[in-house]
Amino acid sequence: MQHVTAVVVTYNRIDLLKECLQALREQKVDRDTQLDIFLVDNASTDGTKEWIDGMVSAGDAEDRRIYATHLAENTGGAGGFYTGMKWAYEHGADAIWIMDDDTIPQADALQKLLDGMMCAGNEVAPQDEIGFVSSTVLWTDGSPCQMNRQHYVGQEVTVSGKGAEESALTLQAVDSATFVSLLFTRVAGENKGLPVKEYFIGGDDKEYTLRISETYPCYHVKESVAIHKMKTNAGSNIVIDDIERVPRYFYAFRNDLCTAKRHGTKEVCIYFAAFFLNMLRILFKSRDGKKMRIATMWKGMTAGMRFAPEIGGWKQ
Repeated sequence: MQHVTAVVVTYNRIDLLKECLQALREQKVDRDTQLDIFLVDNASTDGTKEWIDGMVSAGDAEDRRIYATHLAENTGGAGGFYTGMKWAYEHGADAIWIMDDDTIPQADALQKLLDGMMCAGNEVAPQDEIGFVSSTVLWTDGSPCQMNRQHYVGQEVTVSGKGAEESALTLQAVDSATFVSLLFTRVAGENKGLPVKEYFIGGDDKEYTLRISETYPCYHVKESVAIHKMKTNAGSNIVIDDIERVPRYFYAFRNDLCTAKRHGTKEVCIYFAAFFLNMLRILFKSRDGKKMRIATMWKGMTAGMRFAPEIGGWKQ
């Protein structure tokens, strides 16, 4: 029996959480796969806690076992995934499937990831050396989700799936991806640790997936599909983002510099080149809040110069 734990981090989006959870319940997986669900409530105030507690206590889980924890404060996506993945490893998960509460995986998304992981192990690399596999992420209109593009480091490879021609899968090597329908192996967590909870939001997924792909081959399984129900299909861009969202970019600029420092001088140079290019774009392209946008960047960058949190392991 293969034990997979789906970890979902939620904060004040109860309607989306219900939709995400229903999609997880409807996953069609082989009989030798046990799918459990672990919900991490980041101190929601919209009734999420009460709804989760009522559902879990009533045993309203159909054929999936559902567990949950309620954090005392909002620890961001990074803290939530740290907590959820640590719990999953400690409770014996062979693989961990992570996503935010606005992720709606198609009914065969998990099975395609599992098949892709198996095929990559059998046909591309030893199975116990796979780090993670990721889904194709689409927006609500079926177009590619701009926030969740993979970073490719190899060519597409067609693998045979489970033998039938129609089950053939397309894999492409990646070195980073976002925390929207990612399936990690146990060996990756045991040897590379957990996400850096101090990142809070922004760049935690990039740091963690880069850390894993330094050691283990990782792949995008293109036939595995999840819908990311963001309000708009736009990537993260401080130049054009709504002014009320600008303060959160502090974490992005702080965290990205921290990640760059861990990867050497070249990555630090790339960071600062992009930093000053963004400043110029703000001056010439931003419609409002230019002073605030630049101040947020500088605040994040200067904090990143000193920011050096430790990487925690799941056994800690």
